[in-house]
Amino acid sequence: MLPQPQRARVNRVRLSCPAKVNLALRVGRAASNGLHPIASWMIAVQFGDELVMRPADDGPSRFDIAFHRDAPVRQPVDWPLEKDLAFRAHALLEQHVGRPLPVELTLRKRIPARAGLGGGSSDAAAVLVGLNRLFTLDLSLNRLTRLAMQLGSDVAFLVSALTANPSAVVTGFGQTIESAPCERPIHLVLIFPPVTCDTAAVYRAFDLTAPNAPASPDKTQVHALARAPILQQDAPINDLKPAALHACPELGEKLAQVERAIDLPVHVTGSGSTLFVVGAGDTHAHQVSGRITERTGMPTIVTRTITTPPCQ
Repeated sequence: MLPQPQRARVNRVRLSCPAKVNLALRVGRAASNGLHPIASWMIAVQFGDELVMRPADDGPSRFDIAFHRDAPVRQPVDWPLEKDLAFRAHALLEQHVGRPLPVELTLRKRIPARAGLGGGSSDAAAVLVGLNRLFTLDLSLNRLTRLAMQLGSDVAFLVSALTANPSAVVTGFGQTIESAPCERPIHLVLIFPPVTCDTAAVYRAFDLTAPNAPASPDKTQVHALARAPILQQDAPINDLKPAALHACPELGEKLAQVERAIDLPVHVTGSGSTLFVVGAGDTHAHQVSGRITERTGMPTIVTRTITTPPCQ
């Protein structure tokens, strides 16, 4: 038998860490494990963080995490490194393969923290995918997704988004991911009010404000919305929106301010605090973005859905 040729070593991995938006989110009542089952149409968008990793031949691993100079909302990285999801993803994969994976990791964040856009989750997903490539670990998508679930359900979707399904219907506790391809790009205006929403507080408010929530959320409307040829501007749905406005009344004030400025439906992604508007196209989205910033002073970003996974 002829010897198998060795694969060339990968010297650097550079990845975009896309934000995720919930275009539909149905939520069920808390299960015995304390988690809430969901049925959600999630999409990955072009707006995101930037990750670069290189092997650290002289070890140990080094992490450089900061907000990008062009981030719409500049924030300090004021949390311990050990709590950062990118750091935790690296540690989890080292534990899984049973050996050190020494890297020089540079992460430049654009997605605001605690904004409902899955910024930390996307960073973690990119670390898992990037380490798999950098060290030629040959872990399958299924294996990476199962590891991602240990870090959070959004991490699992975003691993899938980076490699296979940038648009998907996610059900259960985030472990079931069904591809829902977007035939046409969806243009969005993301709005960043000067408000933060604590996810745990929003879910507590959901338990109070939706005591009759079903044990299993209905997937029918979510699948129908994902299959529609065009996403209408008033179509997105979010069962957590009332809870977010209850837990964070200031978010409701900012949402009303944006609605008055543009006279269009304004939506909340995930548990907040990011707001978004569906644009009728790229030109319209930029017009809406400019109007919002001019009339409210809130920073905005125009983005669109990713149609091709960046790491196929």
